Amino acid sequence: MNDQPSSQATHANSSVERQSKTLNPEDWEVLICDKTKEPSILGFLQLCADRRFHQCIQRKFQQDAGLTLPEDYWIHADAGGTPKMECQRTAPDYCYYDKHVRKMGWSAHGNVCGGFGPDVSDEEIEQALVVIFQRKTEEYPLATHFCYFARLIGVGDAAEAAVYCRKYEKG
Repeated sequence: MNDQPSSQATHANSSVERQSKTLNPEDWEVLICDKTKEPSILGFLQLCADRRFHQCIQRKFQQDAGLTLPEDYWIHADAGGTPKMECQRTAPDYCYYDKHVRKMGWSAHGNVCGGFGPDVSDEEIEQALVVIFQRKTEEYPLATHFCYFARLIGVGDAAEAAVYCRKYEKG
């Protein structure tokens, strides 16, 4: 019998010790807020984590989906937007199957997306978005789908954000 502690057990104990110190209530600063009423989830919008185009895409999605408040829909964001999030199914599945969301937006943007890297053209990102958008219309067949591709148009200080939209509704 070996009297030496296993490295796994030692490592696990130090992990538990760190966690208990981390979760010590006396170490946390607390902010008390008004209770927020749980809103009805009527829509789902997936976008790139790069916030340059969020406001413009969100405004267009709200308009297209007939939603009045940002609280009416979930936002799911990660680098690369919808084309890079194809396998991330927890949020869209939850909204569609559990909350019966029937307005779903899928998006990406050009002008150098960090999720794709600096050498990927706007056209390549847009094409990747269109391919995944078509798959999403099949995966969530009862929803009305909106596809958004954002990019800057114009030059320098005169450049403006533009959002191009496609809509798909079964039938």
